Amino acid sequence: MQKVLNQRLIDIWYRLEKRLMPDYVWGADPLTFWRERILFILCFITTAFGIVPLVPSVILAFQEELWNVILLDSVCYAIIVVLLIKRHWSLRVRGYIACLIFYGLGAGLLFILGPQGAGYIWLFGASIMIISIVGLEGALWMLLINTLTMVSVSAYAHLAGPAWASALGQPLQKMSVLSINFLFFNTFATVTLGFMLNGLKAALEKERQVSAHLRKSEERYRIVADFNYDWEYWANPEGIMAYVSPSCERITGYRMSDFIKDPDLMLAIVAEADKEMVARHLKADMDPARSADTLDFRIVTREGHSRWISHSCQPVFANGGRFLGRRAGNRDITDRKTIEDAIRLHHERFLTVLDSIEASIYVADMESHEVLFMNRHMIQRFGRDMTGQRCWRAFHNAEAACTGCRRHTVAENADSGAVVHSWQEQDPTTRRWYVNYDRLIKWTDGRQAKIQIATDITELKKMEAELRQTHKMEAIGTLAGGIAHDFNNLLYAIIGYAELCQDDAPKQSLLEANLGELLAAAQRASDLVRQILTFARQSDQRLSPLIVGPIAKQALKLIRATIPSSIQIRPGITSNAAILTNPTQVHQILMNLCSNAAHAMEPAGGILTVTLADRHIAENDPQAQFNLDPGDYVLLEVSDTGAGIAPENIPSIFEPYFTTKPPGEGTGMGLSVVHGIVEKCGGKIEVQSRVGQGTTFAIHFPVSGESQDRILTAKDRLPTGNESVLVVDDEPSVVNAIDQMLKRLGYTVTSLTNPMTALDLFRHRPDDYDIVITDMTMPKMNGHQLAVEILRLRPDMPVILCTGFSKLVTDETALQLGVKAFAYKPIVKKELARTVRDALDGRVRKAGG
Repeated sequence: MQKVLNQRLIDIWYRLEKRLMPDYVWGADPLTFWRERILFILCFITTAFGIVPLVPSVILAFQEELWNVILLDSVCYAIIVVLLIKRHWSLRVRGYIACLIFYGLGAGLLFILGPQGAGYIWLFGASIMIISIVGLEGALWMLLINTLTMVSVSAYAHLAGPAWASALGQPLQKMSVLSINFLFFNTFATVTLGFMLNGLKAALEKERQVSAHLRKSEERYRIVADFNYDWEYWANPEGIMAYVSPSCERITGYRMSDFIKDPDLMLAIVAEADKEMVARHLKADMDPARSADTLDFRIVTREGHSRWISHSCQPVFANGGRFLGRRAGNRDITDRKTIEDAIRLHHERFLTVLDSIEASIYVADMESHEVLFMNRHMIQRFGRDMTGQRCWRAFHNAEAACTGCRRHTVAENADSGAVVHSWQEQDPTTRRWYVNYDRLIKWTDGRQAKIQIATDITELKKMEAELRQTHKMEAIGTLAGGIAHDFNNLLYAIIGYAELCQDDAPKQSLLEANLGELLAAAQRASDLVRQILTFARQSDQRLSPLIVGPIAKQALKLIRATIPSSIQIRPGITSNAAILTNPTQVHQILMNLCSNAAHAMEPAGGILTVTLADRHIAENDPQAQFNLDPGDYVLLEVSDTGAGIAPENIPSIFEPYFTTKPPGEGTGMGLSVVHGIVEKCGGKIEVQSRVGQGTTFAIHFPVSGESQDRILTAKDRLPTGNESVLVVDDEPSVVNAIDQMLKRLGYTVTSLTNPMTALDLFRHRPDDYDIVITDMTMPKMNGHQLAVEILRLRPDMPVILCTGFSKLVTDETALQLGVKAFAYKPIVKKELARTVRDALDGRVRKAGG
């Protein structure tokens, strides 16, 4: 819309010039044409718009009774109107009259109003006008006249003392300064403009010669362009096509005349998706400062076909530097684009496949080590694309090629027929494992290159370690299961007979004390077997409120026997609070933490400090940093004076299989097990360490809400009874011990070592017994089978199943069969008494585990 409006205004002005300017102008030389045009513009604008400043000026002069100003303004305006009408007068006459009007108005205003009337502006205009119309010679005379006029006005102000001079104070000095400045600027502008007009005259003459030369060149260009296979065109500075080659019809379907008649056709045939881009380009083509440029875009031919065009254009200038327009060439590249699209699609498919592989893939030059390609996974792994860099600097931050570079191995393997070279390695920074596959290939430019595919196998390594650990645990379980039964039977006999002897020993005697030590040692041995069986069974023990202090003291005694004497143990067990756990877990925590501490202090030795204390966490306690809720806690701290842990390793110490020990000296499972136990017990574990100064592990266990009276370790009064008990165990010593214990508790006992005999006896007299106690592992018939047969005969019969170890039956499956209690050997007399009493009274119970 704006473009159309501007064109309409230009057309109106052109018609106005044709009507009011002299007829001879249109065939005159360019300099005369522009002089006439300048004079016309002056007269027309003054006539059309001069009335706007004339009216207020006349009114103001009338109010101030300046009649001479009114007369001067009116006469000058009238003469300008006459000059516009009298176009048949010669240019020189009309030009001199116009200059005289400017001079007369300027001089008159200076004498009448002084510098306040701005008459010097009109004097300046007179000199500019005369140089534009007449030339430099007339302008020099006008400068002389202006000089005399300014001198006269200054003298008039000094000698005659007009009214306006009093406002100047020192009129002669001020008018002199004004005159000097005015004349300097007037001279500079007039002379400069004069030289410019003379140069313009010479340029116009030269342009006329160039135009003639260009017409000849254009004819030669047209002959060549008409036979050019590409579609050529020439656009003038206004963007109008002055020439279009015949090839346009072959490419677009439109004739040459179509483009010349319709300047917008070029943009109209551009495909919609590229239209905005091409529009910006065509608009920028009209800028003479813009250099040669190229652009690819699509067009829609007259027949509706889509074709690709490669457009190139460059500005064209005359010898004098005048911008003549822009020459453009348009080549049909549809076939080339089709091939490029096919190649690009193939390339995109290739990259899609490589980028979708969860492996690091790169290609490097065999000679220069330059990285030629990295896939998306590898870029993400390193955080940036390092294509173009040397592989040893990009991937290893080295200053030279790696000493163990495998490029020679890859080349040798390729020569020998081995296509792929593979190996495994661990990244020293991330500690992740990779399996690498190298192969020699020929790159796109023909040079030899190595492609490497690195697959992260860290999880597979972990699975292998877990599998090895599982095999180890199964081996331990098999070994433990093989010896646990016999060993627990031995312990059962030792504990049972020791308790019987302790009952018979004089109170407060040395014998009673010695038997107590014997029982404590046997009980520690029993706990050790249970700890081994915990791994063998691969099942968690039930958590119950437990006073940790006594367990910790027992654990420290075992630890003392397993670590070097150069390490001093400083215990600080002061807490008597209970936490929700079991003895085996407490042993595991202390054994793992203390073993690690002892290893950190080898071989020089040191101090191992183990403290157990009560801790209350208030609302604003600093321990809140451990994410601990306010309340009561038991704080277990294990400190050493060893080598400490490096800061970069601390975040990883609780990860499974993380270890800094040499291969074969550790599995990295200890702290992971500790962390799992602590989390299961509802606690939090923190570590503080400084290299060379030792390490402290702090564990906060929440205190159990159970009543402390229920878990005190003092002896309770043993429950008794008078029921009839059938005891079955293949170990005579165990049967004899249980027999004596139960008889001392008041029961009637029938003891057998053969399960088949016991079953026959029960079949014949099932009502003679109130409860059955049977071992699990026995020849000919195990305890599980015996319990099933007994319960089939008497479903209400209480059965207690005892075992040192069994993979066949757990406490849960035994209770599901109807067994009233499931007990792990060895069972002390107190546990035996309670278990029998609970089973008889109908309370399901698990003992000894």
